[in-house]
Amino acid sequence: MKGLFCFVAAALLVALASAETGSFCYGDVNMKCSSSADEAVAIPNCNAVYGGAASAMEQLSNYVNTHITRSFQYLLMSTHFGSYEANRPGFEKLYRILSDQNWEASLGLIKHMTKRGGKMNFNYREADNLANEPAKKEVYELHELGSLARALDIQKSLAEEAFHIHHTCSAKDPKHHDAELTHYLEENFIEKQADTIRNLAGHTSDLKNLLKSSDSSLSMFLFDEYLFNKLSG
Repeated sequence: MKGLFCFVAAALLVALASAETGSFCYGDVNMKCSSSADEAVAIPNCNAVYGGAASAMEQLSNYVNTHITRSFQYLLMSTHFGSYEANRPGFEKLYRILSDQNWEASLGLIKHMTKRGGKMNFNYREADNLANEPAKKEVYELHELGSLARALDIQKSLAEEAFHIHHTCSAKDPKHHDAELTHYLEENFIEKQADTIRNLAGHTSDLKNLLKSSDSSLSMFLFDEYLFNKLSG
């Protein structure tokens, strides 16, 4: 019995020692521990990288940068409606909430990228599909209905970009497939964006119909008050 135990133990040691070292943390450590002491310690496979998340880091960096940009766009819209001239506290609150949501989403995604062994690249930006022509300037001092239409376009654009990243991570190709990342996108972006798009579309439709009334200024005042009360509740 003792001889059998010694044989099994020896077999396990041989199996561990002969394991492929090209892509395993243990292989890196085992090689360095068995090398001379004056050699530099390098264990490149001892990291949090696995699955296909690494192949999506550029797309995720761009998505973070887009959220940061949208957050500041919403903040400027909120500031406009909070001025004494516009005086629309409901619209001001709506766009401030959207600004905060985009900012928090960008921070959460950065944390998740580093959790998966990636790095955030603030310099990586793809073409903005909502950018105006170069000759024109971005306008944030919009009227109420125009601002809702702009916000709706922004949220749809963010949702489409999330779909694109999700499609990449859902590919059958093992290099890109990553079930954990697709789940994170679904839970933290795609589901929430669907609700936001639905609400903005509803606000746009309601306000469009209210402006058809004989006293549109009163309708606008009441709609803004409704927005403020709803978002404050």
